[in-house]
Amino acid sequence: MAVVPMKKVGIVAHAGDFERLTERLAELGMVQITRREGEATDSAKRLDADLTALERAIAFLQSRVDKRPPQLKLSIAQLSRMKAEFPIKDKLGEIDALRKSIEELSARKTSLEHAINALEPYAPLLINFADVRKLQSTRVRVGLIPKMLADALDDFDCELCEHRVFNSDANGVYVAFVCHKSAEAELDALLESCDFAEFHPEKHCDIPAVELTSLLEQLARATDELETAESSARETARELLPTLDAIRALTAMELSRANLAASAERTQKTLFLTGWTKRDDFEGLRENLLDDFDAVEFAEIPPDEGETSPVALKNPPVIEAFEVITDLYGRPRAGMVDPTPFIAPFFPIFFALCLTDAGYGLLLALFSGGMLAFTKLGAGARKFMRFILYSGITTIIIGALAGGWFGISLDPGGGFISRALLSIKLFDPLDNAIEFFAASVFLGVLQVSVGFVLSGVVGVRESANAALKLRAGLLALSWIAVTVGAGIFVANFLVPETIAPFVPIGTAGLKFGALGIVGFSIVLGIIGRRGVGASIGDGLAFDGLYGIVNLFGDLLSYARILALGLSTGVIAGVINIIAGQLSEMIPGVGIIIAGLLVIVGHTAYTGLSALGAFVHPARLHFVEYFTKFYEAGGEPFEPFARTIDGVEIVE
Repeated sequence: MAVVPMKKVGIVAHAGDFERLTERLAELGMVQITRREGEATDSAKRLDADLTALERAIAFLQSRVDKRPPQLKLSIAQLSRMKAEFPIKDKLGEIDALRKSIEELSARKTSLEHAINALEPYAPLLINFADVRKLQSTRVRVGLIPKMLADALDDFDCELCEHRVFNSDANGVYVAFVCHKSAEAELDALLESCDFAEFHPEKHCDIPAVELTSLLEQLARATDELETAESSARETARELLPTLDAIRALTAMELSRANLAASAERTQKTLFLTGWTKRDDFEGLRENLLDDFDAVEFAEIPPDEGETSPVALKNPPVIEAFEVITDLYGRPRAGMVDPTPFIAPFFPIFFALCLTDAGYGLLLALFSGGMLAFTKLGAGARKFMRFILYSGITTIIIGALAGGWFGISLDPGGGFISRALLSIKLFDPLDNAIEFFAASVFLGVLQVSVGFVLSGVVGVRESANAALKLRAGLLALSWIAVTVGAGIFVANFLVPETIAPFVPIGTAGLKFGALGIVGFSIVLGIIGRRGVGASIGDGLAFDGLYGIVNLFGDLLSYARILALGLSTGVIAGVINIIAGQLSEMIPGVGIIIAGLLVIVGHTAYTGLSALGAFVHPARLHFVEYFTKFYEAGGEPFEPFARTIDGVEIVE
C-alpha cells in the first residue's frame, strides 16, 4: 500500500534491432520511455498522416450511425495481415468524396431553403421583374413594412404614387409601390419612416411564383440526392467501421513505436533509449531483453539533476478502487505518501451517509456489478465501477441502519418485511438530525486528525535535522489536540447532555494544543536553523495560531454530509407521495402512471443523488483533508505498451 519504487534505465540497441526491440517493449509493457524532442522519421510522418485520415473518416462514418458496430476479434497477426491487404487509400478516398458530396448537398439544400423562405411571401405578386428592370420613367419598390408602422400607408397621399398590400404574416405587411421617378424622393421619405425592408430579387428572377416553383423543384432534387448520399454513408459505416477502427488502432500503435525513434539518441549503428521501470520489474525485464536480443544492453542509470520518477501506486484490489480519488486530485509528488489507503476507510462512509438510502445503494451496486460482470471495460473504467460498487454496498449497510428504503415510511404494525427492516434501524436522519450533525462533526475530527498524523509522518521523514523532525512530530500532536478540542467545542452546542463530561478535555486540548503550535514552531524552528522570522511566522500565521480559526471552519464543512443525508430521504418520499396521489386521482391508468413515476423518478434521483454523494465527499477530501498532509504533482507511470482500443485481440 504505497508508492512503487522506480528505477531509471538505459537501453542500448543495434539500429537494425530497433523496430523489433520497440515491438518487444510494447508487448512487455513495463518501461515508460523518456520522450525527447527530435525530428520525426519518414515512417512516423507517413503513419501520422494515415492516422489523421483514418480518424477523419471514422468520425464521419460514426456520425451516420446510431449504434457503433461490434468490434472485430483478431489476433495481432490477423490484424497486421488485414491492414496490409485492405485497400485503405481507395476506401478513404471514397469516404472523403462521399463526405464532401454530403457537405455540398447540405449546403445547397440549406441555401435553397433560405431562398424559398425569402421568396414565399412574394409569390402572390404577379410582377415580372425582368420587365421592371427595363422601365425608364417608373420606379417599382417591393418589400416588407412592420405591422405597427403600416398605418402610415393610409396617410400617404401622392398623386404620382400607387401602392398595394399583397400579403401579410407575423413579420408585417408586404407592399408593392409604383411611382413616377419625379416622386421617388417623396416615396423614399415614407419608406424610411416605415422601416421598409426592400425585396431585392435575384437577377435571374422574373415572376416570383415561377421562380418559387423552380426553387422547390431544385430543393426536391437536392433532398433526394442528399438522402441517397446519407443512405450510402450509413451502409458504408455499417460495412467498414469495424475494419477502420481496427486499422486505426494498429496504426496508432505503429506510430507510437515509430515516434520512439525520435526519442532515441543515436550513433551511426546504435540507438540509446532512457526510461523508467518499477524496481521489482527490473531484473525480469533485463533477463527478457538479454535473452531475446544479442546486441542489446539494459542497465540502471542515475536520474538527471532535478529529474523525478513517474509515480505508480500499488494497493490491494479493494483499496485500489479509491485511486480514482487520488488520480482526480493528482498523483503524489516525490517523497509523498500514497493517500489512497487513507481515503478508502472514509470515502465510502461519507458517500453512504450522503445517500442514507439502502434502496439507492442497491441500485448502484447492481448497476456497477452488472457493468463489471457483463461488459468489456478498460482498466480505468473497471476501477471506477469497483469504486461505485464498494460505495453502493456501504450505502446499503448504512442506509439500512438509517431505515432508508426508496423513501418508504416503514410501518411498525406492518408485515414481516416492514418489521424486519425496522428491527435493524438504528437512527432516523430526520428525527435525529442534531445527532446526525454531531456524528458528521465527529467524522470530521477523525479524518482531520488522521491528516495531521500523516503530516507528522511526512514531516519527520523529510526534515533536515533532529530538531525539525521533533518539531514535525510535536506539531502533529498539537494539531490533533486542537482538532479534538474544536470538535468537542462544536459538539457541545449540538448535544450538550452527551458532551458535557468531555468539555474539560476539549478546553485542555485547545489550550495546550495552541501553546504547542506556537511554542514548538518557534523554539524548535530556531534550534533547527529554520530562521527566526520564518519560525515566528510558522507559529502565528495561517499554519500556526491563526490556522485554528480555519480549523473550526473545516470541521463545520462536514455538515454537508448532514444536508445531503436529509435531502435524499425527503425527495425520495416526495416521489412516493406524488405517485400515490396520481394512482388515486386517475382511475384505471393512474396505477400505471404512478408505477412509471416511481421507477423513472427513483432511478433518475439515484443518479442525481449519487453525483452529489460523490462531489461533496470529494470536496471534503480535497479541501479539508488533503490540505493537512498531501501534496500532488507526480506524473502517472505510463509504460510503453501495446494498446489497441478498436479491436478485441485474441491469442
